[in-house]
Amino acid sequence: MMAEPMPSPLGHALAGLTVSWVADSKPPSTGSHVRDALNPLALWCTALAVLPDADLLVDWHRVGTHSVTATALIFIVAMVVTGKVTRRPVWRIATALAAAHGTHLLLDWLAIDSNPPSGIQLFWPLDHRFYVSGFNIFPGTQRAILIPGAMMLNARSAMVELLLLGPFAIGAWLLRRGRTRRGG
Repeated sequence: MMAEPMPSPLGHALAGLTVSWVADSKPPSTGSHVRDALNPLALWCTALAVLPDADLLVDWHRVGTHSVTATALIFIVAMVVTGKVTRRPVWRIATALAAAHGTHLLLDWLAIDSNPPSGIQLFWPLDHRFYVSGFNIFPGTQRAILIPGAMMLNARSAMVELLLLGPFAIGAWLLRRGRTRRGG
């Protein structure tokens, strides 16, 4: 069974959450931990970290949505939108949203990729070469879950992602929670 050369949505979502928790300068409330963890910035960062894989629906995977061009476009749109909403651009939010998208590129770049062409078109449309790190940190996943063994392959990949990315997420959450004790 051939695995797809990419981390699962779980890994990408965890990376997006981590970025949001590091970037959120507002201390969490003393209320619900779930509401604090899944505030609007966290939800947007998570969505943008997972979003590049939407290109699977149009069979254009690992090209435009997996490029720094898309990351830059997200940054520009976020600056414009926050500028319209707040009357001034919010650099911190725009940077967090772009960084969350950028985590997707990083994780896919670090994934085991034996399917030609290997890697992602990181600098599309300026450069059509595919880039891959060769570190092979994240095992692939299987999209066709009804194939025998796919659930086990995906569970193994999810465990690796949790083991590798979980400590970063926990650290970001503890850093964020610490802001409450220090008073912001």
